[in-house]
Formats: sequence, C-alpha cells, structure tokens
Amino acid sequence: MTRARIQRKRIITAIENSGGLIARVAKTAGYTWGAVRDFIQADPELSKLMQEEAERVNDAAENTIISKIMEGDDAAARWWLARTRRAKFGDNVDVTSGGGALEIVVKYADGKRNDTDPTQ
Repeated sequence: MTRARIQRKRIITAIENSGGLIARVAKTAGYTWGAVRDFIQADPELSKLMQEEAERVNDAAENTIISKIMEGDDAAARWWLARTRRAKFGDNVDVTSGGGALEIVVKYADGKRNDTDPTQ
C-alpha cells in the first residue's frame, strides 16, 4: 500500500482553528500525526502558521480571563494575581533567602550542634 502524498494546501486549511495542535491538524487533514509533524517542521511557513494559531488561542484564553475579571469574578482575579504578581499574591514561598544560599542549622535537644556532618 502506498502512502498518500501530503498536500500542503490541505495542511494550511487544517491549521485554521486547530489551536496549534498537530493532532487536530492531522485529524482534519486526514494524515498521521507523525507525518504532519514532520511536514510542518520541514516548512518554516507552516511552522510559523502553527505558532500563530497557538498564540491566537492563548490570546483568546487571556481575553476570557480578563473579561471575567472585568465582570467582577473574584476567583478569576485571584487566579490572575497569583500567576502574574506571584511575589505579592502567589502561594509559593521563597526558600532561597532572596536568591542567596540558605543555611540550615540543626540543634539537638542535648544542646549539641553539628554544622559539618549531616549523619550525626
């Protein structure tokens, strides 16, 4: 059985509304995932179209979140702040002492201290 030759025009058409996902392009165009991936990677223009399609979806997602925030959705606002202003509103804790090394000193109940041998 011979393999169908991939048609560039078919790939271009399938990229539209694919979200930049190879699987969706392949399904729409009727080719295998691997063949479509290789074909797109070998063509700078198609690669650019895929990236632009992915960015279009990213923009739509951001627009949705921003619309929710503008409507007063406090959960969306907290989510946005936790990710875009992580230092002030995020849940993560800086354990690097402001970027420097963190020193941990273990003090035992008997008052002894060992800074050099972690096994004692």
